[in-house]
Order: sequence, then structure tokens, then C-alpha cells
Amino acid sequence: PPTPFRGGGEPVCAIEVEEDELRILQHYTFPLHPRALETGVPDAGKGGDATAGGFGDGFKTAAAALLGQPACRSISWTFETAEGRTVRWDFVGAERAAVGNFRASRVLEVHVTADAAPAGAASSAGGAAYVMRQRVRVGGIGRAFLAEAAPRLQVFWSLPDAVLLGNGRQGDFLADAAAAPPIFDGSSASPSSASPPPFL
Repeated sequence: PPTPFRGGGEPVCAIEVEEDELRILQHYTFPLHPRALETGVPDAGKGGDATAGGFGDGFKTAAAALLGQPACRSISWTFETAEGRTVRWDFVGAERAAVGNFRASRVLEVHVTADAAPAGAASSAGGAAYVMRQRVRVGGIGRAFLAEAAPRLQVFWSLPDAVLLGNGRQGDFLADAAAAPPIFDGSSASPSSASPPPFL
């Protein structure tokens, strides 16, 4: 099994790569409302210095680009809840006929299916029990991910104040990289592919 990314000792995400398939498992991810499929959806619960922005167009643009490649076989997201409910999004390309001055084209459609939770199901489990599984099947995606995406992964450290060389008001800090925990534990990858700079 893939080594998960952890936060506070708990697994939050795991990435598994094969030659023609990429799988991403995210904990603490509740099923998204289909409104997220609209363009530029604002999220009133996000914004400011402490959170990310709204749910934008990035994932839809990426899905449309992947579906336009002949090597793309399928893209799916599956949400699993602590109560036993499953919601699945299948990203597909749909043909549109020419209308007036608009040419025939291939557009993005998302087919959403959902299973009801078992009768009487209830859960007191925490957010880690809510997971999202992304599965992208595209010829050669494994090699492309390792070469282009993996080196850009961001690592967040929680360091004691004693090793900090400087600390900004917006959460930025400066520290000696040698004082930080290793990025890899040696079980799955070599740290030589993602060596940190002298300072973080």
C-alpha cells in the first residue's frame, strides 16, 4: 500500500501510481454538492488568510483536457461517508452537434450516481472516515506524474520555535532545512529526487 501523507499523526492523503493509472485517496473529504460543477462557484466558508478560495474551474479544465486525449480511458471520483453512503462522479466526454454558427464539439459531462446509506446507519466517526477516491486512467500518466507533478508537491513542517531563524506574521518562517524531518522515510522513494534548499 502507498505511504500516506500525515498531519498530526493521522493519514490525510495517499497517492498511488501505476504506468497507466493514478489513484488519490483523501481523508476528511465530504461529498461535494453538484453545484461545484458550475463555473466559478464562490464558497462563503472560505477566504481570507486562514483558508483557500472557492471551488473554481481548475478541476473541470483539467478533466476536459484529459478527456480530450486519445489515451484517456476514464476519470472518476468516489466519495464514501462514515454512514456507508457512496457517491460517484464519472467524468465523460459528450458530443454536441453543430448549431447555427457553433461547430460540433466534445464537451465535459459528469454523471453523478449515489447509493443510499444502509437503513438505520449512523456514525460517530470523525472526519477521517469520510474519504474521496480519485481514479484517473490515462496511458502513460504514471510516468508523467512522477516526472512533472511529484517534484512540485509541497511539504509542510511543524517545527519548534527553537529551530526557527525567523517567523513572519502571515505564517511564513525561515529555518535550517537540516533541522526538518526527512521528506521520505526510505520505504518508497529516494530523497535525492526532492532535496530541500539550504533554508526553508
